[in-house]
Amino acid sequence: MAVDAAGCTIGSGQAASLRLDEASLAAIELRIVPTGAGMRVEPARPGALVQVNGEALFCKDLVHGDEITLGSHRLRWLLDATSVAAAAPQVVRAGVGGGGRRRAPAARAAAAAKPARAARRRGGIPGPVQVLLVITVVLVAVLLVLRRLGDSTWPSSPQDYVELARSQLANRQAQRALETLTFALGDATGETRRQALVLQEEIHRMLVGLGEAPKVQVAQKEHDLLLGFIDRYLRAGATRAAAREFVRGCDEWLQQHRELCARNVDGQPLLATIEQRRASFAAAAELESPDTAADVIFAAGTRLRFVVRDYRGAVARLDRFLQQQRPDAAEVQAERDRLVADGEKWLRGRLDLLSQLVARGDVAGAERELVQLEKWAMLPAWQPLFAAARERLAAGR
Repeated sequence: MAVDAAGCTIGSGQAASLRLDEASLAAIELRIVPTGAGMRVEPARPGALVQVNGEALFCKDLVHGDEITLGSHRLRWLLDATSVAAAAPQVVRAGVGGGGRRRAPAARAAAAAKPARAARRRGGIPGPVQVLLVITVVLVAVLLVLRRLGDSTWPSSPQDYVELARSQLANRQAQRALETLTFALGDATGETRRQALVLQEEIHRMLVGLGEAPKVQVAQKEHDLLLGFIDRYLRAGATRAAAREFVRGCDEWLQQHRELCARNVDGQPLLATIEQRRASFAAAAELESPDTAADVIFAAGTRLRFVVRDYRGAVARLDRFLQQQRPDAAEVQAERDRLVADGEKWLRGRLDLLSQLVARGDVAGAERELVQLEKWAMLPAWQPLFAAARERLAAGR
């Protein structure tokens, strides 16, 4: 189909310049409108997008060869340099299945025009007449462009830019939406300016949330661990030792994650839960009173039973109590000696498994296992065991 200088419309309705027989299309789906640089394709409905060369766009200045996807149809934009108009484009229509193409017969008109042009060259048109013809053509083109732009969906007001930004955000183009809002805020006033600022703030919060998602996931895992502590140690009743350890765990969580979760939409429910659960066990914890041997021994035990064999944390908890030289320190010292002896047996068993991995050639697996052991069980007394494991690992590479 040939497109004149005034442009055309495409859709399923009778009023469309190019009618496509497809129920999913609107009566007027797309417009092709003139611009100063040529022709532009744009949706007929504000806020909609057009698919050009496989990309969803608000509009597109067409160049030769552009392919517009519309429902199950593909429309190819061709510029015929031999047509009567200076840049008369043609639309080639093809089904998705790669069927045949139909092209407007402009070649015959061009062939017929050649003798006339040759005759004009031989006879010669006076120079003033040529200038007058050029001026007339330019004026007509300008009038057509102005008339078509009156019906265009191209943003022409700050409110149009706000609506465009909303569409871009809905299509996961947050950065483009921010750029569009910059245009809107340049001239926006009143309610339009308020809408633009609210949308801008929403996009900024969304971008911050996306950047902090990994940190929120860490907070989520530690949050779930604390709730698991309740199920294991506090469900039957809040003993002082268990409540005290839980409340201190909540305090550590809040120190690390409070600010992050307060400003992140996904983190706010986590923060509310931890604050609520801490408050419910604060009285039973009796944090204003000093630890007893029973409190400390319970705390050390949970580091082994509940937190993946954290021997380093358990021994450190006992050592802090022993440094205070309290009257019941002997009971805590006995627990420390027992814990270190049992832990060394456990560690030797884990290191034997590590040696088996090396023997099977799984050096990478042995390395990962050793890194975890060093993180949770690197006590000064066990340094020689870790050094020997490192030597076996190096020999296996």
